Amino acid sequence: MKIKIAVCVCSLFLTACEQKKDTAAEFKRPMGPHGLPYRVGNLGGKAMLLAEDAIFLEYEDSPVLKPEHRYKGYKDPPRDFNSVITSFGVDMKYPTGIALNTYQGAPQEAYRQYKVDIKSPYHQWVHINVNAGIRYHPDLTAVFINSTVDSKTISKKFMVDTNYFSIYIPTHQQEFGLNKYGPHPEWVKFSGYSETKDMYIQKDNTGKVITLIRCNNFVIKRLLAAQCQMRWNLEPFMKVRLTANFARVHLKDWQLIRKNSEKLIESYAVDPKTLKRLAD
Repeated sequence: MKIKIAVCVCSLFLTACEQKKDTAAEFKRPMGPHGLPYRVGNLGGKAMLLAEDAIFLEYEDSPVLKPEHRYKGYKDPPRDFNSVITSFGVDMKYPTGIALNTYQGAPQEAYRQYKVDIKSPYHQWVHINVNAGIRYHPDLTAVFINSTVDSKTISKKFMVDTNYFSIYIPTHQQEFGLNKYGPHPEWVKFSGYSETKDMYIQKDNTGKVITLIRCNNFVIKRLLAAQCQMRWNLEPFMKVRLTANFARVHLKDWQLIRKNSEKLIESYAVDPKTLKRLAD
């Protein structure tokens, strides 16, 4: 009798395992608009469908993040809406909010125009990087404070020893609705102005930093314009940090860049049951 019970239990266990495998095997990535299946995953709490315009896609089991997966022969597991996405990038023309798609199966007119536009140091293309999961660090207020002489983690001695590198001081000026901070004089003195940056911040009514922008002062005429990097979070919609890189001449349009970047990233989020876009 005991043997029969054990056999039955084993049989049920194997059946459950087979059903679990069959359930996992049932998930098929939906096809994208240009003949390739969408890449799928969970980004900051939302199911995502990503087409060819998303680049540098990284999951939480990436060998970059998991040293144990760096051995030869490691194979990525099948992806579904439970697969945690930690990072990806996308290029967007900020006045239109349209993403760049370089895939050969997609219409090429926009890509041909991009190759013309990008030759100008003041082009309107923005590179957006998205970080979530283990790469999500939401506290911009701490980043701001630790970039000033009021830093909670950098000692005064270290600042002096490094000539106040990457330390900013208030200018008591506003530009485009942002509070401006300039490079510390000792940093300018040691490195030269062209090797320093300016910092701009936006705070909410509680004093929390919600947008942080750093712009360099390095320019190569007719070849390279000064660049800005803007960081902010997408909460409460999803637990995601966005970083947008663009030519400094477009700093005046930072709100439009932010708005269209958010709209683009949110457009990838779907209901995992119906696959309907949440932004529709």
